[in-house]
Amino acid sequence: MGSEKRKTRDRHGARGKASYDKPKPSITDPELEETEDADQFESGHLGIIGGDSDKDQADCDQPMQEATEDLNQPGIVGDELDEGRGRSVYLVACHWDWSRYSKPYSVYNVGVTATATATSSPPQAKRKRLRRITRLPTAAGGKSFTSVRSIHRAWIVGVGGDPGETVIFDTRTEKVVHGPALNSAKWCPALMAVGDKVYAMSKSPSWIADPDFPPWFELLDLSQSKVVAATAGRGYHLEGCSWIKLPHPPCFPWKLRPVDYTLLPVVIVMSYVVVDAYILVSFNQPWGTYAFDTNSIKWHKVDDKRLPFTGCAAPHGSVFLGLSKDNGPINAYRINVTTSDKEYDPCLSIVVLPVKYMEHEVDAGSCFFSLEDGLFCSLRFSLDSSSVIRSKNLEVFPTKAHVDLRTYQTENTSPLEAPEETLLAVKPEVRVCSQWEQAFKISCSSHGFSPFAFALLSI
Repeated sequence: MGSEKRKTRDRHGARGKASYDKPKPSITDPELEETEDADQFESGHLGIIGGDSDKDQADCDQPMQEATEDLNQPGIVGDELDEGRGRSVYLVACHWDWSRYSKPYSVYNVGVTATATATSSPPQAKRKRLRRITRLPTAAGGKSFTSVRSIHRAWIVGVGGDPGETVIFDTRTEKVVHGPALNSAKWCPALMAVGDKVYAMSKSPSWIADPDFPPWFELLDLSQSKVVAATAGRGYHLEGCSWIKLPHPPCFPWKLRPVDYTLLPVVIVMSYVVVDAYILVSFNQPWGTYAFDTNSIKWHKVDDKRLPFTGCAAPHGSVFLGLSKDNGPINAYRINVTTSDKEYDPCLSIVVLPVKYMEHEVDAGSCFFSLEDGLFCSLRFSLDSSSVIRSKNLEVFPTKAHVDLRTYQTENTSPLEAPEETLLAVKPEVRVCSQWEQAFKISCSSHGFSPFAFALLSI
């Protein structure tokens, strides 16, 4: 196929048009900057880290000196990043006017209770307000988010859209950092973190134009990156790293004939998971499952069948948690990728284990994540219809959103590390021994919230 990109196309409906057709303001446009919403100062704040916006504004107003920060700090390893406090949970919510606002995403810290206590409340109880930590200046359309937690950093990384910008929130320093742009814009890419490396794959590859034109698979290696403060103005950016083109899965059609462009193939990433040094991916086509070896930078076909879950599976102790189908119950998966010889493809083995609470399947919804100590959480995000207002521009939008968090405690999963033959004979289950709920709310009287674009991350 040709190497030159054609004019950017709109193949994402109204959502894509909002991003392309409306002018994008500068992130430093003073007319769009605003003071902290009065809603943010009401009582009932929970899980607040960092200072309030007045302090943040004061910090921004101070003249910046040229500075390079070494991110390779010793003595911080994996789950020790929070010095014994365990993982933190962050909500990234997109505002209603994301196509016009220079800071379309807000980041909140969510206080997850580790056990069922009196503070755990059902959704109908009085909601506790989450206070915003920061806003992310970036182009909002088509962003995906992932967390990078390693020996050197604890970052929330947002990638994608058109243009393919990268924005980072450092959860330890609370700085917003701008990273390099993708080589090819990707709309809501599949993001996978392996150590200090972030991999981005087009979820729906295109053969004619951006977004999602080749390269379809890229890598951002953060291991040698430095955060640099601007000499003039505000903000930070990354140096010492860039997105690198990687080979795409060999099953992707590549050399298309002219007649093939009359009926282009439709390829969609259906499921993916990171297992040790391998990235496993399945598609909507009958291609089976492919594994990308992040060490050798090679693809291998490891199964004739697709992965038995939908979307991204999350690690949970010795197993992975994933949706058995769209909006279906959660299952656990014992996934192993083994290699016997470098000349042969790796071998994939998967054992499916039902997750049950009081003999019933667990329907946690499509947004869930795993914590340490056998905990995992599910999120339900909804707009408060009673908070709808009309703006000066005669736009109608809700100013408040409800965040319902349900936490599950599972029994010890270490017995599930037994050989596959033993598991198949015993047919064990992953049992949820308890569950509890927490009810939160967020508000923004000037920009409201989008009902679709949000992400919940543990780091």
